[in-house]
Amino acid sequence: MITRARVSGCFRSPVVAGAILLLSALGGAALTGAALGLLGAVLEPGTRALLALAAAAAMTAGVILRAVPWQLDRETDTRWLAYQDWRTAAYNGLALGLGFTTRIGFWLFYLVPLAAFAGADPLLGALGYAAFALSRVGVSALLAAADVALQGGIDRARAATDVLAALALGALYPALVWLL
Repeated sequence: MITRARVSGCFRSPVVAGAILLLSALGGAALTGAALGLLGAVLEPGTRALLALAAAAAMTAGVILRAVPWQLDRETDTRWLAYQDWRTAAYNGLALGLGFTTRIGFWLFYLVPLAAFAGADPLLGALGYAAFALSRVGVSALLAAADVALQGGIDRARAATDVLAALALGALYPALVWLL
């Protein structure tokens, strides 16, 4: 989707499309995380803890009972390719950054919105969700760029994915410690 997105005018570049994809993912994720953090902040601590515990219990039950997480089991909308401009990358980035609007494939994703809510801090929620989007979309963009630019680029770029995953967990660490 990154390399197939065409941006109008003189910007017919997968680099620009990748930047739009990443920025829209980060923006959508940061707004979602901030909204969840704000929602947690307006609730009294006891209510917030009870809701977070119920959500964690539901997620744990889901992990035990289902191999596939609750998700919209679909790829991003291929009709967006028909736009052949910046909207293709922007819509795809937004869908991927939100997480739950596409196939996520792993139960641990649900720790991201749970931590944003339980942390009760819009800034922390925005940073945690943005770290998720960076690790999800940034790694995809990095791998796509490396594969185009370098022979065997994906193998070389995989080392960076571990760093991005560690940064994502580090951004969520304060909220995750609170949950434990």
